[in-house]
Order: sequence, then C-alpha cells, then structure tokens
Amino acid sequence: MEENQQSETPIICNNVIRGYLLETSKWGKFLAVIGFVGISLMILLGIFLMIGMSFLSELSSKSMPAGFFGLIYIIMAAIYYFPVNYLHKFSVLIKQSLNSNDELALTNGFENLKKMFKFMAILTIVVLSIYVLILLIAIPSLLFFQVSGIPR
Repeated sequence: MEENQQSETPIICNNVIRGYLLETSKWGKFLAVIGFVGISLMILLGIFLMIGMSFLSELSSKSMPAGFFGLIYIIMAAIYYFPVNYLHKFSVLIKQSLNSNDELALTNGFENLKKMFKFMAILTIVVLSIYVLILLIAIPSLLFFQVSGIPR
C-alpha cells in the first residue's frame, strides 16, 4: 500500500496546522481525563455492585450469581482503559512535540492516535458481531416458542 511509502519531501507544518494540533491535544487531554474519571467510577460501581449483589444473594437464592454485574462493570472499565490511555498519550506527546519541535514525539503521538482508532474499530466490530450473534439466536428461539405453543 501507499501508506508505507515515505515521501522524499517533508510535510510542512505551518502555524495553522500547529494551532489545530495544539487545540486537538487540549481537547484530547480533556476527554482522556473525563475518561479516566469514568473508568474510576465504573470500577467503584463494580465493586459496590459485587458487594451489594453478594449481600442480596444471601437473602434470595433466585438472584444472579453474586457479583456478576459488578464484574461486568470492571471488565468494561478495563477495556475502556486502553483507548483512553492512547488518547492521553497522543495529547501529551503532540503538545510536547509542538513546544520543542520534536519530530519523534510527534510521530509517537500520532502512533498513539492510530492505536486508539484501531482499538475502537476492533471493539466496534466485536460488539456488532455479538449483536448479530444474539439476533441469530434470539429470533429462531422466539419463532420456536411461538410455533411450538410453549408459553413464554
């Protein structure tokens, strides 16, 4: 592909582009901080749910296994950590590169942005695949229960 070929002429980064990159790094850092706060809240909620569900499961034998929902929240927080961390690294490295004219920091910053987009794209494909799988199981099951006359 052409993306792996390097041009002999360097890309010129004028003041307008620098301004856009600096503003992008500020918004990226803001979103990353909000993301880290959200991850922390998800972990705390997961812990509270695990404790609360274990307490409720002692009261009722019909409830979900203790801590199942809390574990889901903690797993979601762990998955969400990676794109937020990539965004934070992008923001920090872009600002650093603009302040010190460091081409390596600029390259590493864009590498982290690429990693964030790649991670989010793969995660989106996985989630959409799970939705399709659920539909492929749910629709035939629903039709089976309606045709067979088994009460829902």
